[in-house]
Amino acid sequence: MVYADIQAGDSIVFSTPHTAEMRGKAVMKGPYGWVVNAGGRHGVPKIVSEANFVRGRKGRNRKPDHLGEFLNG
Repeated sequence: MVYADIQAGDSIVFSTPHTAEMRGKAVMKGPYGWVVNAGGRHGVPKIVSEANFVRGRKGRNRKPDHLGEFLNG
């Protein structure tokens, strides 16, 4: 999967500034990239852009983020 194919509900692996890899679920598209829920009790939001995207996997209940595309291009 490439960055352009991400939809809400996909599982995303991304790199951190300290060269570690984290995993999360794509929630919505924002102005700087995709907002990803990286886990935790209440959800930890992280931003994934083309620069730190490593790989992704299609989710079972994936759907396009039409509002995010409209607002953020």
